[in-house]
Amino acid sequence: MAGFNPYFSIAKRLLRLRKKPIIAKRLGATWKLYPNDWIDNRLLIGRPFEREQLDFAKECIKNEQISVFFDCGANFGLYSVLLGVNAPNLAAIHAFEPVARTYSRLVTNLELNKLSRKATTYNYGLGAKAAMLNIAFDASSSGTATLDMDEKNNPKRHFNQRQQVEIRKFDSQFPDKNQRTFIKLDVEGHEAEALKGMESYLTNNECILQIELWKKNREQIETWLAKRGYTAFHNIHHDLYFKRDT
Repeated sequence: MAGFNPYFSIAKRLLRLRKKPIIAKRLGATWKLYPNDWIDNRLLIGRPFEREQLDFAKECIKNEQISVFFDCGANFGLYSVLLGVNAPNLAAIHAFEPVARTYSRLVTNLELNKLSRKATTYNYGLGAKAAMLNIAFDASSSGTATLDMDEKNNPKRHFNQRQQVEIRKFDSQFPDKNQRTFIKLDVEGHEAEALKGMESYLTNNECILQIELWKKNREQIETWLAKRGYTAFHNIHHDLYFKRDT
């Protein structure tokens, strides 16, 4: 089997025998990690996860002199923490995570890395309008929460729990202009609604967007962004990167 590594296979199973979280140093940062969580387990055993994306984000932030980072779908803080630690250009980080349990982990990991003054956290999701919606998630993987209730089309994920979460419109919270911004949008199928809610911000600021796109949404998102002057200039796996034409 291509890419199979027996060390990783054995290590992840042994770690899952532990029931309590572990405070660990990984990738130059400190984390509170849960061995039974899929992403946390990968970090604990040293298996790569989105390293290419993180390196590219850091490169964009440096080269484009970006000062503000929006982490939309922050999960437990992988991007907010690592960019907060490794991207000195950043003056402000805004991290959004609607699932209460995962949000608590996000706050903890930012505090462990002394990023609380630079980073502001928000326990709500983003959409085209304010609402209360049901979110489905897999309790064994904090990165699988989705507001797309057509989740049965994704057989690799087991959405076995639901919770009602608050949704707010991005533009109602951030009326800023003339900022240089990196936006990471990882909202598991809810990309179109989230983008509609930040239309004014995208118009009034210079933004680079990293969007994890579900295949069924790709054409719609590319068309919507193109009408507002943003086109794709790079991709890493399922993540597409957009910026305004110059």
